[in-house]
Amino acid sequence: MSGPESVPTPEAIRRLRRRMCWSRLTMAEELRGVADPKALARLGTAASMVRRIGAHERGEDPPRELYAELYRRLLAKYANATGEQQSPGPAAHLPSFVRPRPASAVAAQPEPGGRLMPEDPAQIVMRARSLVASNVDAGALEEIRAAIRQIVGRYEQEGPHPLIGDMQTLRRTLHELLRGQQPPEHRRELFVLAGQVAGLNAYAAVNLGRPAVAEAYCVEAEELADHAGDIGLRMWAAGTRSLALYYQERYADADAAAAAGAALDPDSPQAIRLLVNGRARALARMRHADARSQAEQAIGRAMDLSDRFADELPSGVSSCIDLAPYSPARTVANVITAYVSLRDTGRVLQYAGLIDELVEHSTSRWTRALVRLDVATALLHPRSRDVEQAMTLGGQALAMTTSAPIRSVWQRARELRDRVEPWSLKPEAADYAAQLRRWATSPLARTVTGSRGDR
Repeated sequence: MSGPESVPTPEAIRRLRRRMCWSRLTMAEELRGVADPKALARLGTAASMVRRIGAHERGEDPPRELYAELYRRLLAKYANATGEQQSPGPAAHLPSFVRPRPASAVAAQPEPGGRLMPEDPAQIVMRARSLVASNVDAGALEEIRAAIRQIVGRYEQEGPHPLIGDMQTLRRTLHELLRGQQPPEHRRELFVLAGQVAGLNAYAAVNLGRPAVAEAYCVEAEELADHAGDIGLRMWAAGTRSLALYYQERYADADAAAAAGAALDPDSPQAIRLLVNGRARALARMRHADARSQAEQAIGRAMDLSDRFADELPSGVSSCIDLAPYSPARTVANVITAYVSLRDTGRVLQYAGLIDELVEHSTSRWTRALVRLDVATALLHPRSRDVEQAMTLGGQALAMTTSAPIRSVWQRARELRDRVEPWSLKPEAADYAAQLRRWATSPLARTVTGSRGDR
């Protein structure tokens, strides 16, 4: 077994990947290529490998025995400075007179004997212009930004079903543009926009109950954000990964994903979403001894950041899919959900009262529905039980989302049905259960419920 001194350094791993012009996903495939069957079985998914490679490159988690050995194999396979196998990277395709040569070979070159034959000036100018040509201009970039804003603006009114085709078309268009040529500033902007669109597709996949697809889009968004140096976009993708894990009821993983995202820039307004939608809500679902205090700490930290950046944050109830940081009202709506899980009815009603007017005047049917479901669930607490009012609110939430069903509404509506089970003989509880069955088995809702409306 190799000793610790042979563990490849973060610099060596980064240098190899950049010299080979690999994405982290390509490096993951290369690591699989040098793994024997036993090691291959231990590597996990491509998405998990991409995250590990990123952590190794940043020095956050030194590679352990398995990865250290695979990195050593890659470094040996593509070594170019030790007399070992030459890299098949970009340098191999350069003309022979451009490739690096030993000093002795350079010294042995004869002096040129012919006259310098200058090129045609017109040809020089034409070639120079071709180098700075671009398949996009500022106008095209603004059209793409406008398309993204339109999707965000329509999302909560129409839901993912009518928009997913447009989102995927926009993603393909951006990929096609990135295969072309642009000046550096336009290319970086294209990477950011492509990463944003991947993120929007990830969020829609979460709402449609497709966690594996959501994870793949999150990896894509992070890769593009990493190349563009956009930390805020990386944080947003981490928040969406946390959301997907939350709806899979993998609460510890959801908390870990949100914590990793927030650690990228803890004082950024993007951290608000990670703290309150990611950490607080997941911790509130966990039952270990410190979960409650940690959830409340995350809520406090999110509220502090929201107050600090109040002048810079969106007004009203920002869209759940908005790429900008959370508005204060959106933050409070998530605080309410966390306190429902903590079974603190007083706090639920207190915070719901703070945003009631904003929520009721919001164009977001999902926010109106989800706050109703949260309050309804809180009203079933033994000390403040009001079954009739809870079922009225639950029925309203279902009615306003029938034409745009999403995973979060399904989860909370089902939990409300389970919470009211002790009073299932009451007419209002029976009516709510029947309404939920109809909601869950509608053609649109089947994509998020799996046609399990009776469970």
